[in-house]
Amino acid sequence: MPMQLDLRGRRFLVCGGSRGLGRATAEELVAHGARVLIASRSPRPAADDVGERAHAIAVDLADPEAAARIRAVVEGEFSGRLDGVLVNSGGPPAGRALELSDEQWESSFELLLLGPLRLLRELAPVLADGGGSVVFVTSSSVRQPIDGLDSSNVLRPAVAALTKVLARELGPDVRVNSVAPGRFDTDRVRELDEGRARASSVEPGEIRERNRASIPLGRYGEPREFARLAAFLLSDAASYVSGAALQVDGAVITAIP
Repeated sequence: MPMQLDLRGRRFLVCGGSRGLGRATAEELVAHGARVLIASRSPRPAADDVGERAHAIAVDLADPEAAARIRAVVEGEFSGRLDGVLVNSGGPPAGRALELSDEQWESSFELLLLGPLRLLRELAPVLADGGGSVVFVTSSSVRQPIDGLDSSNVLRPAVAALTKVLARELGPDVRVNSVAPGRFDTDRVRELDEGRARASSVEPGEIRERNRASIPLGRYGEPREFARLAAFLLSDAASYVSGAALQVDGAVITAIP
């Protein structure tokens, strides 16, 4: 039986919500009765497809003005109150550490760290007293570096550390956790697989099979599997979970602890 969460009357912001893991989370929250504001760089976030309780704003989290724009929508559409935020974004550029340009490093920092900091600085006052929740989407690279994704390998662990810091600073009123996804069947992962296939002069299907073989559960995750965990953490069902970094990767990470 699917997990039942009563999110009627609750209001959430989902960043990076037009596709992939963010989109699946927005759909999951709406399915449990919540209202959701989808923030996305896409000029046409797919709020209409998510449901009538979904709203949308086209915004780039790395833009210094993004946080104030989102706050204005929260004030107008949600009466100045949020019950939770999924901090999520598109991935930073692929590449090795010394091959990435200064501009690529700076844009990655803006996207993964500075943008979210600005956002939560702006939204902390409107998160529900005594029950708000923030969930950062990181990556399995917080535990094991991923070849060719060095901006993620460096900056995602910093986001996991930020989760710990904010869990202390925003408690007891707001819980803060992070989720580290492994390989999910999303556009982003398919693009990375295709890039590795071109670099290796093989078919994308061969790269995909190699990756599947490295996952103990034998497959890529489905976005809805991530979404169920994210919705749980955003809900009151996880009322004593804060400061946690959860992996959802089919047991691909072998690092201990």
